[in-house]
Amino acid sequence: MSDHNPKEPNINTLSIDLTELILSSLSIPSLLRASSVCKLWRSLISSPTFTPPSLSHPWFFLFGLHNTSSRNNQSFAFDPFSDSWFRLPSLDDSSSSSFLGSSGFLFTTTPKFSYTPVLKSSWRLTSPLKYSRVNPLLGVFPDTSSGAHGFKFIVVGGVRFIGGLVDIEDRLAVEIYDPNHDSWELCPALPADFRSRNSSQSLSSALLKGKFYVFGIYSCFVSSFDLQNHVWSEVQTLRPPGVIFSFMISCHDMLVLAGICNAPSGPSFNLWRIDERTMEFTEIALMPQSLLYSLVDDEEDDKFASLKCVGMVFSTDNTMSGPRKLCMTDSFPELLGTLLAR
Repeated sequence: MSDHNPKEPNINTLSIDLTELILSSLSIPSLLRASSVCKLWRSLISSPTFTPPSLSHPWFFLFGLHNTSSRNNQSFAFDPFSDSWFRLPSLDDSSSSSFLGSSGFLFTTTPKFSYTPVLKSSWRLTSPLKYSRVNPLLGVFPDTSSGAHGFKFIVVGGVRFIGGLVDIEDRLAVEIYDPNHDSWELCPALPADFRSRNSSQSLSSALLKGKFYVFGIYSCFVSSFDLQNHVWSEVQTLRPPGVIFSFMISCHDMLVLAGICNAPSGPSFNLWRIDERTMEFTEIALMPQSLLYSLVDDEEDDKFASLKCVGMVFSTDNTMSGPRKLCMTDSFPELLGTLLAR
């Protein structure tokens, strides 16, 4: 029997494929540290084909614009897989008075309309909107005529200023933007029921199965716009018992209503599933009251008035038929470069 002891295991003796497989199991903070170990690891991690499973989890992006000084703008990203917040570089386009985000894109709507993918910060200026507006609803939906990755933008509602005053009479036509032709198409305006409150401060929206839903946060009016036939559905009222205000979002191929209710035991935060065919609702979840109260530190009666509900489903499936979602695996090289530059 030989007395020769085999060499101690060394990670450098592993194949490239096995090394990449091991690295792909790490969280984002660990990947950032690993990318500084050696040139090989950094090359593997920053490769466009590197797709760690942790990025299949949804990410939350938070962009804060300072009212008076753009130098105080702040941007953050939250990774639920590692339960970590990351600070991102401040936005380099802060001259707009109307800044929005949807489906992995950032937008400015005034004084000019422009957009950029969340992590690329390469702003593209479009041809002018027919009706320049502030705080509209905005959606991103697939353009089947342009291939699997084609998309269009829909702009709904909002307000415009005339002589420094808000024009409350103009409901503003729906406009759809085609990036391939840099052109805007005028479509029928929001139904008249939404006239008094037609900006994103009073409305929420959801994209589901080829329809763009508009919902009144306080009025509870709801109508949908058919993205193929360009027609609005009849306006209905969707008001669960006791609801004070609520938001409509799309999640896992279903419509969800989320809002604050008056309950016998005090304010509650409820979730309802909405049947898009009948617009009937069914309660699916109730936030624990201790968690709800931990979201605010104010003792005033209207302490929940500033709460907003934001929902987004991210997918790594390029064959999905729903609206184009931000796929973090597609954006990982940009994300890694951004975080390493901090």
